[in-house]
Amino acid sequence: MLDTIRNRYFPVAKSLAITGLAALSIFLTVQLWLVHIPNHSFFPYLAARFTSAAPDGASDFVRPFRIISGTGDGYFDITYNGISDSQYWDYGKNVITTVLQSGHFIAQMETDMSRIFTEPVLIFQYAFNMDSTIFAQALGQRTGATLTDAGIANFCAVVVVPPQIPNSPLVAYFVREDYTWQFALAPTGRRALEIFNGIDIVPLNSYRRFVATGETLVFAPRFHENFEYHPVLVANPYENHPGSLSLTFIRRQVEHFFDNPATINHGIGTGEIYTFNNRTTVVRYLPTNIVEYVSFRTMGRNPTNIISDFSAALAFVNSDPNVTNEFFLAGYDRHGHGRGNVFWFDYVIGNFPLVFEEGRATGPECNAPLRHAIEVVVERGRVIRYRKIAHIFHIDTSYNNRLMPAIAEQPLGFVIGPGLRSNDHIGLQVIEAEQGG
Repeated sequence: MLDTIRNRYFPVAKSLAITGLAALSIFLTVQLWLVHIPNHSFFPYLAARFTSAAPDGASDFVRPFRIISGTGDGYFDITYNGISDSQYWDYGKNVITTVLQSGHFIAQMETDMSRIFTEPVLIFQYAFNMDSTIFAQALGQRTGATLTDAGIANFCAVVVVPPQIPNSPLVAYFVREDYTWQFALAPTGRRALEIFNGIDIVPLNSYRRFVATGETLVFAPRFHENFEYHPVLVANPYENHPGSLSLTFIRRQVEHFFDNPATINHGIGTGEIYTFNNRTTVVRYLPTNIVEYVSFRTMGRNPTNIISDFSAALAFVNSDPNVTNEFFLAGYDRHGHGRGNVFWFDYVIGNFPLVFEEGRATGPECNAPLRHAIEVVVERGRVIRYRKIAHIFHIDTSYNNRLMPAIAEQPLGFVIGPGLRSNDHIGLQVIEAEQGG
């Protein structure tokens, strides 16, 4: 019986397999040669057509935009770059997660950081008011009840006071500009020993430290009189030569936005706007040195979720080869502009923030100027709009700038002005207000 089935159906199955492979070969040949895939490479095209799901962005959503560490002597160090790899953040995330699981609420009080700053502290600050429920869920908790039951709807920073004696209680504060909420953890039960053994808070650099200004989580530098630093050099990867734009050159820089670059139509429109489009996608390079992407693909039916949409936004930015600077989440707007969730990102460089001096209009009738380095709009897990400043930045080690002592007593950062050009140098400037707080 088995031999009869094998003899009858095996040749049929074999013939179908051969037919399928032949059809696939013809399809690949057409795609490789008649559609003119660049470099005749099928695998990058396949990857573009069938992209993998967005990575889990929860850990990046809760990552602070800066860490302030202090030893209790009134001076602080501030870290902007490399937070993902920071031992302070590894420790802080472990502490915060444990507080959400089993922290004991102590008290709500008016915010007065001067009391807290008398002890060694680690401050994990956000560039916006973090929603307590979303924060807890992003850290793996089913609800944000630990925080919301204490009356915390949102906060801008978490302050951790590590135990000064091994296995002594640990204190954490959730801080907002008006109020602060205190929690405590006792070294009992199954809690990780590394939390209660504390962490060494060591000054990073004796000649580059900060002091609290008296305003909530605003710090001013205290540098010595001869403090020198390297300025930031501006470059534009969309220019074939500094100050020179070419339709052909820009096209090569934006091809990654399209599933199949062979389908791109391009031209220069009114107002010197370089436009690239196909049936589902439009990319424009604007005279204000803004790159804008818009997708007209059909939306999926997945419900909108802030973390999954953030993951999609993060994956999209990371896939842009012309975003080379480290960036952080500067803010978000749920259902902003009436569609999807909007996420804003800013750059950090040289352990300072890189911020916009003013919003940058995308056209003469623009009613929503770009106010951050990057803006991403996501609807149901799909990026439908993406705007960013075209420039990239790096520290120019061939130059030294000297910081004036008077300026060194106010909050500082690298400021992007409206007339930014390639090969410009940007020096440290006073920023009117720090993010967060």
